[in-house]
Amino acid sequence: MAEYITTYTPSLLESLPRLDKRQTLGITEDSLPFGGIDIWNAYEFSWLNNKGKPEVALARFRVPAKSKMLVESKSLKLYLGSYSQTPFGHRSEVISTLESDLSLAAQSAVVVELMSPEHVMQDSIGVMPGNSMDGLDIEIDDYYWNPDHLDIASSTIVRESVYTHLFKSLCPLTGQPDFASIQIEYNGPTIDKAGLLKYLVSYRQHAEFAEQVIERIFMDISNRCKPERLSVQGQFTRRGGIDINPFRASQADRPTDLRVWRQ
Repeated sequence: MAEYITTYTPSLLESLPRLDKRQTLGITEDSLPFGGIDIWNAYEFSWLNNKGKPEVALARFRVPAKSKMLVESKSLKLYLGSYSQTPFGHRSEVISTLESDLSLAAQSAVVVELMSPEHVMQDSIGVMPGNSMDGLDIEIDDYYWNPDHLDIASSTIVRESVYTHLFKSLCPLTGQPDFASIQIEYNGPTIDKAGLLKYLVSYRQHAEFAEQVIERIFMDISNRCKPERLSVQGQFTRRGGIDINPFRASQADRPTDLRVWRQ
């Protein structure tokens, strides 16, 4: 059983270089084919004020896709847990400490927001924009990443937004399932929806971090379907009280700002 440390311990954070996986996708560090951000939401974050009274908040972290490192999620949970018996004089001190530690771990500026329960309770569950592919009557027995399913249905140029709630991949460290809703927006030749859904379902036994999965989806669609413009967003469900929402886009778009039904 891993020791659960409850006093502030920044050394619990573990980082992994993004470049290792990106190189396998043909991505070089000095010429990223996308911009984007990873948005983390931590729902079990707590610390003590200067009188010893517990404070709670939803902690939101925005990590730029251009950062050299990604933060391993289990280490993030343990690090955040180390705040639980640690006193801070003011909420701003908590934010500055988080930003300093996470920016060091990511090797890029990380923006931190602490949201009160009252603020969070004002947010309702949202509906993803575009058309769901989940009603398509596909037949598939292929559950290991297979980009060969991707194809163009027509040379007609369209602007579309599609999504699925059927996505699942695996954590490469624990083998635990990572469920997600995936939203894809593109301008370009019409993508075959049945093939796209089969492709996304084929990740079911694929082991890779969420950030890397979204980059792989982006690169596969870019290489095989040649859209003029593309964005891919993954909204992963919570594990250990934390969800992650990676977003990658070929142009300066912004991620959809909503909570889906499993978050």
